[in-house]
Order: sequence, then structure tokens, then C-alpha cells
Amino acid sequence: MTHDESIGRDGWTETAHETPFGTLREQGPQALLADHATAFLLRHMRVTPGSRVAEPGCGTGMLSLAAALAGAREVIGTDIDPVAVAAARANARLNNLTQARFELGNLLEPVDRGLDLVVALLPHKPAPRPFNPRYYGGTDGTDLLLTVIDQARDRLRPGGRLILYHNSIANPPRVARALANGFDVTLLAEKKRYFSRGEFDALTPGMLAYLERQAAKGEAEYDTDDTGLFFMARLYEGSRRA
Repeated sequence: MTHDESIGRDGWTETAHETPFGTLREQGPQALLADHATAFLLRHMRVTPGSRVAEPGCGTGMLSLAAALAGAREVIGTDIDPVAVAAARANARLNNLTQARFELGNLLEPVDRGLDLVVALLPHKPAPRPFNPRYYGGTDGTDLLLTVIDQARDRLRPGGRLILYHNSIANPPRVARALANGFDVTLLAEKKRYFSRGEFDALTPGMLAYLERQAAKGEAEYDTDDTGLFFMARLYEGSRRA
């Protein structure tokens, strides 16, 4: 996903993204705009034309709108942040994608059963204390991931798919067990995500030392190479068993 940026009205940034499904324009506060993780997911997201899709934690709605652009007949994006929902609705109008709607609500709570696809890119950094909700996922990082796996299992039709973005610092064994309960799971893609002590400790003091303790307990996985510290960013696809 490539992009060009300009400052739009009301101080929002406007960005044009080239996605596998076509061009999308995005407006919103800088802190909410699509990032490298969104681009990674878009490169591997498969949408069946005519399907019914949901995106919990939609932010500015780029994954939802990409699904609509790919031919989904109905897309529901949700977020607990009213600013994000307002930006997503503005982006649906901006891109003339009327089959996508956005609701204020917690993950998939506002969404009915009978979904064909759930696409989830959620905060899941572990930390000893709550910090910025755009990143924090609980003490082992899995709070939102486990909730949305359970919700997706309940709302997807048999054969429906969950595409989940997961970083290996968020308790991989626990996430794997949750996905195995009701889903046939495939690893779609993975890549190294490099980070530094300064980056993590700027999010909340002592975060890397905490991550070291999590790794010692087997609840986080990261490594180092000639470039530096890295964890694995992974995309899982779970097909709901009947």
C-alpha cells in the first residue's frame, strides 16, 4: 500500500492508498491513520464478492472500505472511539462506498450473526499497566484478541473466515489455543518487526524489562539478529468449523 499525504480541512491528514483492490482515499487524525500493519494485512486479505464482512476496531475504516471495494455486499466496522467512527464514516462517503457502515461499539458486540469474514487488527502490546489504548492489549497482550476470537466464532457462518493480525510478543500459545477452538487455522504470512528498547519504553516505562519477564515465562517471543531486536508479525486465517 503506497500513499501520498496532504493536510486536509479541520487539521486532518488526507492520504491516497493504492491497495490490491484499487485506490482508497483516507482522512482522519494523524494518530488514527492506517500504518504498516494495515498495509501488511491488505496484501494478504482475500474477500469473496457478495460476502458479509465485519471489522472490529476499525479506526478510520481502511480495511472495511477495502473489503467493500473488493465486492463485499455489506461491511460493518466498529470502534469504541467516536472520532474514529466519524472518520470512517467520512471515508466511506469520500470513497463512495455505500455498502460499508460504521457503528460505535465494542468489537463485534453491535454485529449480527451470519458473517462470511471478520478482519481484525487490534491493539495487543503487553505491559505491566494500562497505557495508550491504541496499543495496550492487557498484561499479556491478548485481552482483545481472545475476545474477538470468541465473538467471531459465534458470529461467523460455518466456513466463514477470521483473519487475525498477531504479534509474537502477545502470548502466542494462548492465542493458538483460542484459535484452535472452533477454527481450522492457516498461517497466511509473517514478517520480522524490528523494535528498540527506546521505542517500547517510550510507550510506558519499563516495558522492555517486562517483556523480558514475559518471554522467560513463555508468554512472549522475540529474538535478535544483526539488525537488532525483532518479534514476528503474523497473519492467521481461521475457517470456522461447523
